[in-house]
Amino acid sequence: MKKRTIKSLAVAVLLAALLAFPAAKLSAVTEGTVILGNVIGSGMTTLARGLLQGKVHNFKDAVKCLAYGSASGYGFYQAKKQVASGRTLAGVLLANLSASVIDNVTSGEGPFSYLGFTLPLARIEIATPLARHKRSLLRVTVSPRDAISLALAIGKSDRVSLRGGMLAFEADTPLAAGVRGWAYGIFPTMVTGEDDLVYRHEMVHVVQSLQLMAASPEPFVKSYRREEGKAKLLSFAGIRAQAFGLVNDLTLSKIQSYNGYWKEAEAYHLVQSL
Repeated sequence: MKKRTIKSLAVAVLLAALLAFPAAKLSAVTEGTVILGNVIGSGMTTLARGLLQGKVHNFKDAVKCLAYGSASGYGFYQAKKQVASGRTLAGVLLANLSASVIDNVTSGEGPFSYLGFTLPLARIEIATPLARHKRSLLRVTVSPRDAISLALAIGKSDRVSLRGGMLAFEADTPLAAGVRGWAYGIFPTMVTGEDDLVYRHEMVHVVQSLQLMAASPEPFVKSYRREEGKAKLLSFAGIRAQAFGLVNDLTLSKIQSYNGYWKEAEAYHLVQSL
């Protein structure tokens, strides 16, 4: 009964977090709503993830998830500001650090026990000296969502390059009339000849994708801690379902209009406010 109650609470918190993201007309979004959306949204989803993964046993654990989740949310906000201003690598590194903190605290570890970075087809995590009883020094997880996103990005583009430490795609033909750029997960695409602002806008979507990855509970990823024996150099830690990101991609973007879709409203505001 107690376990069922905790899971029900987690679902309620998760749904509430969905509503915390900005969902207003592009012109109505302010810097304050963007900051609050990131801080409150990440704080609540981090608590929900910790509950669903069985790492919240008392009030102290709940406060830990809320505090570090909120701090990471502010980190994601700053990461979006960085990429929106053209500082792609700095923003991507900060976004990955923020995601790592959430991964760690929702898995019962310290906030900086492992540092991860998402590559095109895998996420690599490095154990720091703060990690205890680690399974391996390097952990690898993969995500079907990222693989599908990469396939879609390649199929809808004509050229690919390395830009600011990330794969960037360029297309000669837009997806639809008036569309100047788009992003499949962590893979941004812009139409040939478009202004650099389009790329910056799509990079905000990349950071949003990393944020949604961090929010998602991962039942198919192994624990950080080993039970016995020595730590390995490299281990495969499992598959990231990224359920939160998938739900967002498949439902919210269809329910909300373009002008009211929180991802577009946020990206538009951050790029245009510079």
